[in-house]
Amino acid sequence: MRDIARKFRALPLVSWMVWIAIAVIAAPVMALPTETPQDEADAELIEAVELAAEQDDADVELIEATELVAEPEVELASEPEAVTLGTGESAGATSEAEPALVSQSVSDDLADPAEPFDFDERAVETPEDGALEPVSETDGADGSPNGDVDLDDGPLTEPSLKLQTAAIQEGDDFSARARMYGHYFLESNVAFVGAVDLSTGDAFSDTDSTGFDVTELYVVASPPNMPELRGAVGLIELTSFFDRNSFAKDSLTHFINPVFQTNPALSVTQLQSQPAALVHWRPIDEVILKAAAFSSDGFDDLDINGVAGELGVDLGNLIVRGTYVSATDDGDRDGIPESFQINRNGVFGTQEGDREVSYGINAEWFIPELNAGLFGRYGYQRNADLDISGNTYSFGVNVLDLFMDDDRFGVGYGRQLSDDDRRQGDRPDVLETFYDIRLAPNARAGVSWQIRDEFSESFLGLRVRADWDLLELFD
Repeated sequence: MRDIARKFRALPLVSWMVWIAIAVIAAPVMALPTETPQDEADAELIEAVELAAEQDDADVELIEATELVAEPEVELASEPEAVTLGTGESAGATSEAEPALVSQSVSDDLADPAEPFDFDERAVETPEDGALEPVSETDGADGSPNGDVDLDDGPLTEPSLKLQTAAIQEGDDFSARARMYGHYFLESNVAFVGAVDLSTGDAFSDTDSTGFDVTELYVVASPPNMPELRGAVGLIELTSFFDRNSFAKDSLTHFINPVFQTNPALSVTQLQSQPAALVHWRPIDEVILKAAAFSSDGFDDLDINGVAGELGVDLGNLIVRGTYVSATDDGDRDGIPESFQINRNGVFGTQEGDREVSYGINAEWFIPELNAGLFGRYGYQRNADLDISGNTYSFGVNVLDLFMDDDRFGVGYGRQLSDDDRRQGDRPDVLETFYDIRLAPNARAGVSWQIRDEFSESFLGLRVRADWDLLELFD
């Protein structure tokens, strides 16, 4: 698989950059409002009224036309909703009587490849009406069955295939990515998930490399009658499942700087797209447990030598996660910066095979009265072979619907992974503020301003993204 990826990376840079740019520019055009089924129904009703007015029995025919228009809505409401593998964890303001929700965050805002299968604690921010896909009515708010549906009757959930195009200009650095991702259910509790990226630049921390890359390709399943226990095996983007946060995770929705995305202490300990086996278990509503075993060197040297675990505590509007990762260095030389001051047998810094261990704590707190969310992270990483350690931290706030519906404003301060005792230059910190708005139903744009390295440098950032449901687009 990696060999295939390398061949695609050899494609001319300009050709696929132009392709991505065209897709991004076309987003607002394709997002122009189109006639909805309800609009069509209204039009039919108007025609029926006009026709009825020309006839003697106008009142009777008007009633019949009205019933015809309303009939599809009744049938749609009576159909069983799709069964998915989501945990059924609703937002903090959602009562247990309301439908359970699949994704952790508003699906239009976070387009992670594992989006339908975020077996994570639900987002603490209040979702938009209809923005999240409801789990089947046979699942209670806690994800437990309360109906008589037989899960062996076959898949009830429709397949999904989506495309996201995005571009980020950060100072003089340009990044662009086209991501296609989707899922297909074999049974109501077994599905395949996949994601492929075509990208350039370094702004996307959840994309392993530039060029063509298979980001995810795995099978996910839940034992019959045990929706609280789920597992996945294959090529998994581990950051889609570990160290999630509703207010500091995605560079296309939240902050652009990577210190606010995945905890740097965890990401340099090979928490990325890896061949892995993952288990998610929610024994009670307030506790979420995750564990994964993975190959630190990917498919290049397939060996299950890395482990990750996470304990999440859900207290309503407050979610706290503690994460542990142990792996061997993959030779990318992306560890603690101060480690490259250390000479070991003529080689400075980390070396492939070094044993690395990291810890992270992650908290988010949504305040409904302010429609705002606070977040904070702390991370610690240690290279046992070099006997060096470093830490990192970040904190900030997001405010939703500040100036208009569906906008987002954020301010955050963070410091990259560093060893305070060995550091000789400026502190690798950043103060970032961003403002993000919706341009169209499937397109967003944002602006960011960063001040880095003890307020010595500033960077202006611009971004645009667009999302399409390909199955609906070509239906």
